[in-house]
Amino acid sequence: MEVITREIISTDWITIVIIVCLALLATAKLINSARFSEFVMLFNTNKYIVINQKGNKLSTFFNGILILVQILSVSLFIYLSIDVLEWKDQVIDLTLYLKIASLYLFIFICKILVEKIISTIFSIEILIEDYLFYKISYRNFLGLILLPLNLLFIYTAKPSKIVIIILIISLLILNLIVLFSVYRKNENVILNHLFYFILYLCALEIAPYFILYKLIV
Repeated sequence: MEVITREIISTDWITIVIIVCLALLATAKLINSARFSEFVMLFNTNKYIVINQKGNKLSTFFNGILILVQILSVSLFIYLSIDVLEWKDQVIDLTLYLKIASLYLFIFICKILVEKIISTIFSIEILIEDYLFYKISYRNFLGLILLPLNLLFIYTAKPSKIVIIILIISLLILNLIVLFSVYRKNENVILNHLFYFILYLCALEIAPYFILYKLIV
């Protein structure tokens, strides 16, 4: 039987990434503790969305911190998934993580810019702003959920392939539920522009993540 050596992931820089995430969360709580408390209860109540959705709250410093935590945490989960699923031709090191985080950030920014351009062209700025805040807030919360899972997988027990696959499927389902709920709220607008809505789904909700997958792999 041929012995195949596997690289052991260094936890030094991962520890720094996690400390940065925790420091960012502490900063967000320090900036606005009431708003942070509403945010961490997002799956129990939509009070955070109702109170903060209006007034271009997406571009605030508080929300920017949560977006950064999302990018760092989700990128780390993708990085760990690549290691567990043993994708070929991937060197498991800091360079791979930086590549994932950079691509994730690039696609994230491009999506927002394109959506804002579309909103300006079709004069639906308020609708798109509310939609973006709703969607990004829930994805920020998913990034928060992944943080303790990343800690568990790195320092306690390395997950099996089936665990990672189940988690990925669960995250996809949660994302679909969030998108479906916001689409249902704007059902009349969508039905009146069904063709453009289908194009939007394909171009901005499906294609970017497929591109991210292809660029990483």
